[in-house]
Amino acid sequence: MHPRMSEHRRRIRGELAELVGSAQGFDILRAALLVAAEEYPELDVERELRRIHELGQGAARRAKRLANPFARLDAVRAYLFEELGFRGNADDYDDPRNSFLNEVLDRRTGIPLTLSLLFAEVARAAGFETRGIALPGHFVVGCRLDGRDILVDPYHGAQVITVDDCRQLVIRATGRPSLFRPELLAGATDREVLIRMLRNLKRTHLARDEYGAALTYVERLLAFAPGDTQEVRDRGFLLAHLGRPGAALRDLEAYLSLEPAAPDAAAVRGRLAWLRRRLGRVN
Repeated sequence: MHPRMSEHRRRIRGELAELVGSAQGFDILRAALLVAAEEYPELDVERELRRIHELGQGAARRAKRLANPFARLDAVRAYLFEELGFRGNADDYDDPRNSFLNEVLDRRTGIPLTLSLLFAEVARAAGFETRGIALPGHFVVGCRLDGRDILVDPYHGAQVITVDDCRQLVIRATGRPSLFRPELLAGATDREVLIRMLRNLKRTHLARDEYGAALTYVERLLAFAPGDTQEVRDRGFLLAHLGRPGAALRDLEAYLSLEPAAPDAAAVRGRLAWLRRRLGRVN
């Protein structure tokens, strides 16, 4: 890594850590843009925040004379998804750019999480109380106005959906009906949303066999959730892929000590045996 890039990344990670701190609530848009800023050294976070604010002002102007919550929400939908042309990127869902808000603003395409972050902020400017809803395998938005609670799926053009639609989205994404729980509709914390974003980026890089890039996101996840044993395990596997058997062995041993009855314990023990042979060690 170029020394200047290394310093840039340290600075951005420091800013993100300071923003997040130990709180569950923080400026999630700024946090998302700091995630992007690590990959885009020239990114001006304040400029991107202004761009989002201007979208909110545009939506507010179109909705201000509408009293009915559904009509007001439809004005926000039409503004973003018809007039401005935002859409879900079904053609290249795993493109990492879909997870960076600056790219979503530039290209007007994204995945459920980033489009939901954008829609929630714009709808908030139009008078709604909003919350992000982290369904397993999908992300939607809850909007509330005048006592009426409305669920919206920004990835699919901000269509209004029902609780049963949410259940069906989970089933289509995961194949496991049991993963849907009504309490999820109460909304996710900002910390949970940030972790979901980092995991999405980790997954997209793994799908492309970009192990070094995936490792950077595992490290960032562990900075915010140091007790996450699955990330410790994944860091071990990635370190092994990247030719760092000693560090990989430490992580995988730590994983098994914390999760001795894990469903994948046998596979992890097999990888540990391979690493020990590689290091010339005797168990």
